[in-house]
Amino acid sequence: MAQLDIEHARDGMSHTRLQARQAGYVHHAQIMLVAASLAAAGIVAVAATMMTTLL
Repeated sequence: MAQLDIEHARDGMSHTRLQARQAGYVHHAQIMLVAASLAAAGIVAVAATMMTTLL
């Protein structure tokens, strides 16, 4: 009976670790999305500036 409790606790810890790892991946993807959005906004700003100087 005690062995089953230990196995259950181990499974719970591995599940917790898996959730933490997945949350880390999601956070990393969100940071990369923000970085890509800022880069795109910068490119658009430069293009808009160049267009206004040409007109």
